[in-house]
Parts: sequence; C-alpha cells; structure tokens
Amino acid sequence: MVDSINNATGVLTALRQLQNASSSLSDSENRVSTGLRIRQARDGAAEYKSAATMTNDMGALHAVTMSLGRAEAISDTAIAAGEQISKLLIEMKGMAVAASSADLSDDQRANYSALFEQNKEQLVTFIRAAAFDDANTLDGTKPNGVSFLADADAAQQLTLKGRNFLPGGGINLLGGDITFATAGSAHQAVLAIDATIENVGRELADMVSENRRVRDQVKFVGKLADALASGVSRLVDADLAAESALIQALQVKQALTTEALNIANRAPQSLLTLFRSS
Repeated sequence: MVDSINNATGVLTALRQLQNASSSLSDSENRVSTGLRIRQARDGAAEYKSAATMTNDMGALHAVTMSLGRAEAISDTAIAAGEQISKLLIEMKGMAVAASSADLSDDQRANYSALFEQNKEQLVTFIRAAAFDDANTLDGTKPNGVSFLADADAAQQLTLKGRNFLPGGGINLLGGDITFATAGSAHQAVLAIDATIENVGRELADMVSENRRVRDQVKFVGKLADALASGVSRLVDADLAAESALIQALQVKQALTTEALNIANRAPQSLLTLFRSS
C-alpha cells in the first residue's frame, strides 16, 4: 500500500540506490580504464602524498642514473685506451730489445728509431682520443678527477681519478730523450718502457676498480628505482581482477535497482484502481 502520494518513499529509496550503483560503477570503470586506484588527492590523501613523494624520488634517481651512466662511459673509454696503450708498449719493448743489439747496421737502427718515434706518437694519439663528452681522464686535463652524483639527495659523489699518461706526466717515461740512437740508449729505452708498462698496469688496475664501483652503484640505484616504482604501484594501481568482478556485481545491482525503481514508480498507480472500482 502506498503511504503517501506526495512522498513516495519507495521511489526515493530505489532512486538513491540506483544513483549509488551508477556512481560506483562509473568509478570502477574509470579505475579499470586508467589502471589507477588513486588518481588524485581526494581518492586517498595519504596514499596520494606518499606516491607523490616516491615519484619525486624516482625522478631524482633518474638524474643519478644519467650521471652514473656518463661516469661509466668515461671510465670505459679510458680503460679501452689504457689497454691499447699497454699493448703498444709491449710491442715497443720488443722493438727496443732488438735495437739494443750492438751489431745492427746504421740502416737497421734508423728503421727501428723511426718506428719507435711513430709508436710514441701513436701513444699520444691514444691518450688524446680517450675522451667522452669532453672529459678525458688520461691527458692530465682533469687533475682533480671528474665527480658524479651517487645518490638522490646529492649528498654523495663518485669520483674518477684524473691521470696523465702523456710523456713527462709521471706515468709515461718515454720522453724525447728516449731514443734508439745507440745500443746503449736503446737499452735505456728498454728500462724506461719496462717502468712505463708497470706504471700503466698499476693505473689500469685502479681504473678497473673505479669502473667496478661505478657499475655497482648503477645496479644499486637501479634496484632503488625499481623498489620505488613497485611501492608507487602498490599504492595507486588498481586491482584489475577485483575491479572486473566489482563491475559485474555493480551492473547486476544497477539492473536490480532499475527494476525496483520501475516497481516503485508503478505503486502509486494502484490508487487509481480504487477510483475506477468506485
């Protein structure tokens, strides 16, 4: 029986249920379409704030990754040049040993001397070419090294040591006074080359250690970025399986409330039957 023709309580209740179901369905469909459960602060203030903070940290870590990537490239370039220098020095030693023989003819000694000078020039070419992004850690132009960001707070830095592989720089002992002019000077060249090979080997080992530290830091920063991304995902991403099930349930609820509303709307019509029967 209808309580009042001016206040259809059943209709209002059914309408309110339909509006709630439609609103919830719309929200769920938006979550599925965007893949996000938290899109704005009103969806969850605490989660939104935490996600924003972590997203900001991810941006900082991206800058660190770029900086460390540059460090790795500079280090790789220097190591590649150092390896070439080491190989050439070994060849030069063999040449110096041959030139230290006292029974060489003038032409043979001249040929050895010419090749030796060419190889010294080639060493300088390797050193000058060991640059990446205008940074060369082998030619003495970076006495304080090159520093890079190592963490998101910019509180730590990682530094590649600056070295001088050029003649006279303390590592390369093959200055202009090292020649094959005589057997004696060629023997002195052997000693200088041996010392240079030892110096280069020691510096190359240090460079490899630096490179390993850079790579380890890159891996560590990458893991931090992955952890932050996972944390943001857990905070704001929608559970698509749960949302799919919810959508189906809400669609059923929407259909039922629509039917209930239709029934409630037909209820006042029952009053007319009283007048027809009178």
